[in-house]
Amino acid sequence: MKKMVVAALILSLQASAVFPAYAGEWRQDAAVSPWVYQSLLRRGLDVTWSEFPKQMDTYSEQMVKDFKAAGVSHVRIRVKDDVTPELLYGLDRQIADCLANGIIPVLAYQAHEFKENPCQETMDQVTRWWQTMAEHFQGSSHLLSFDLMIESSDAVNKMPEVLNQLYEQTVTAIRKTNPDRIIMISPRLRSDPYYLHELSIPTEHNGYLMAEWHFYASGPDKTNEKKKWTTGTDEEKKLITDKISAALEWQEQTGVPTWVGAWMPGNYNKGDDYSMEEQAQFASYMASALSAAGIPFAVNADTKYYDAGTCTWIDSMEPVVSAIFSER
Repeated sequence: MKKMVVAALILSLQASAVFPAYAGEWRQDAAVSPWVYQSLLRRGLDVTWSEFPKQMDTYSEQMVKDFKAAGVSHVRIRVKDDVTPELLYGLDRQIADCLANGIIPVLAYQAHEFKENPCQETMDQVTRWWQTMAEHFQGSSHLLSFDLMIESSDAVNKMPEVLNQLYEQTVTAIRKTNPDRIIMISPRLRSDPYYLHELSIPTEHNGYLMAEWHFYASGPDKTNEKKKWTTGTDEEKKLITDKISAALEWQEQTGVPTWVGAWMPGNYNKGDDYSMEEQAQFASYMASALSAAGIPFAVNADTKYYDAGTCTWIDSMEPVVSAIFSER
């Protein structure tokens, strides 16, 4: 484990010596190793800019500038729709704005149909979607990465072999046009790190592969023993550190770096009964525990903290935003 951490550090230092320190000035044609990419991602946000019509309409570059100023290093751009000229136009604009302002863009696909009905037909649909995206962004900065599926859930939860088949097929298709772009795969059961060991490394990974996992994506819970958080007891903290340890162990075994694509400081969608102080406490521990392990993360999601209509941060959420993005 120590050798891997040292190697990652050396790669990071080498990268900073060759390239400017922030993402906006990375050479357009320079491939990025997964370990260097992991070190660059740091702390980010899941964004809905291309996920819902309202967010598509209210998106502006000012949001990217404000995110950067607050300490956001990357965004995970979630997409659920089929490829259309309108979607590509929006993505082109968002990705260009991110790169121009020093924020790393991660493109992530929902793949609802495949998750709900895993079969060859829906698998082919996902592969075609990514093949189109890969062709479209073939000449884009290597700082843009492809996160193949936002969350492995629904019916595919019980079909790990089909999930691996999807990754093998889709990675092979992407590599025809993007041989050295970073691609991300995730384990089943809502991207649970305890199932990372079930992943089969795609044949055409080409050394440019990462794994995405997440936990507390819909926030902590005051009664659910699997994601319980009340006052931050030793047992509650151990729920977090055990999953981080599982990811670190898998990284060491495979040589494939990981990152956390989603976690949420409060249970906003299921009761929203955590006080601002409780949310900030949980957020502070999550951010520090992941950062101490060298694992970057994205927080779910931008609309909880930022008002796109007015291009301002939501005042009441300032303690939570500060706890997440103020690196100490």
